[in-house]
Formats: sequence, structure tokens, C-alpha cells
Amino acid sequence: MKLLLSCSGGMSSSLIAEGLEDEAKKRGLKDIKVDAVGADEVADYLNNDHYDAVLLAPQAVYRKDSIAAEAKDHSVPFLLIPRNLYSPLGSSKLFDIVKQKLTDKE
Repeated sequence: MKLLLSCSGGMSSSLIAEGLEDEAKKRGLKDIKVDAVGADEVADYLNNDHYDAVLLAPQAVYRKDSIAAEAKDHSVPFLLIPRNLYSPLGSSKLFDIVKQKLTDKE
């Protein structure tokens, strides 16, 4: 599983990415990678690699329409992260939501 986490910048996104990777490993899923990138970089990342989902940090909601359109153009599910789960403590529930989104896609 490979996820693209987009944000408006800052250290919090890398902490969320690490939290999601750690949660996956706790559940026995070793093949997971979460790339945390700025909102301006999403198109480049999607053009250069395959991702299973694009996640958008709540503080970058102003970019929701453009990021969702970019994800749709690449046939990749898009998810706006709920504000209450955008912390390392929310990794377990956020991981559940991501897995459900990917299951619904199939």
C-alpha cells in the first residue's frame, strides 16, 4: 500500500505519515509507504509514481477541489482527513478509514 499525504507544509504531516506506517506494521502490514508532500507537489508525485490513495490534511482544505481533481485524473481515491484524526494519536482510526476507502473502491 502506498499513500500520498498532502498538506500545507510543516512537520505534522511527517508525524502523521510515520503514525500511519507504524499502525500498519502493528497490524502486520509491512509493505506500506506514506509520502508526505506539499499540496503543490501532488501532481508531480502522481505523474511519477503509483499511489493507492491521496490523503489531504485538514489545514489544506482550501486545496481540496484541486487535489481531489488531480487524484480523480489518476484514478486514485481521495480522502480529506478528519480534523479530529490529524494527530499521531488518531493513526489507528485514520488507518481504519483509509482501509475502508480502499475496500469501497474495489
